[in-house]
Amino acid sequence: MAPKTAHRKGRPDLQGSLQLDEHLMTTAAKIFIEHGFEGASMDQIAAAAGAGKQSLYRRYANKEALFKAVFTNHLARKQIERWDGEMAAFEANETVAAGNPLEELREIARTAFNNLFETETVDLFRLFVGEQRRFPDLRDEMQQVVQTFEDEITERLRSAERQGLFRKDVGQHAARNLVALVIEGPLFQALLGLPSVDTPAKRCAYFDAAWTTFVDSMVSR
Repeated sequence: MAPKTAHRKGRPDLQGSLQLDEHLMTTAAKIFIEHGFEGASMDQIAAAAGAGKQSLYRRYANKEALFKAVFTNHLARKQIERWDGEMAAFEANETVAAGNPLEELREIARTAFNNLFETETVDLFRLFVGEQRRFPDLRDEMQQVVQTFEDEITERLRSAERQGLFRKDVGQHAARNLVALVIEGPLFQALLGLPSVDTPAKRCAYFDAAWTTFVDSMVSR
């Protein structure tokens, strides 16, 4: 009879630890969304994750630290990493990259707009709004997500201006205006559960109208 394989004891290896971190973050996000900060507990999150409380407390000293990690790592970091990956793929697409900078800008704005309406993203933003007084430092994390998007927009706006597609008097607020139209405006409506963006068809119509409004205010006449 072949000898039984010995099982390693103690802490998991690096890969196992990273997988457990990700699992704990996903589970914590779900519990916080369902029960809010006050209604969730470390015991509840550990049980839902199928992990020992020791594993959870070894990583996060308390519920406040875990809540912050959900936004810093699970929402903000993931959004930025995803955005960077999408932009790399976008720039590698020779057909798009060689096109009109207005079309490039439109696709970038549409990508950010579509990412916004993933269910968990909206739910986490709603949770953030409700708890921001308790965790004011998390505003910097949310701002970093928006700033990453604004930087890409600014680069394309400058290219369009150099080619004479936009007026030269639009100023430095153009990127901020587009963010307000395609991110902050619809996000506010989604957080309130307004019907104007509650279906894919309505969101498509919203984006098209927002884009037309922006371009009409920017193009050279």
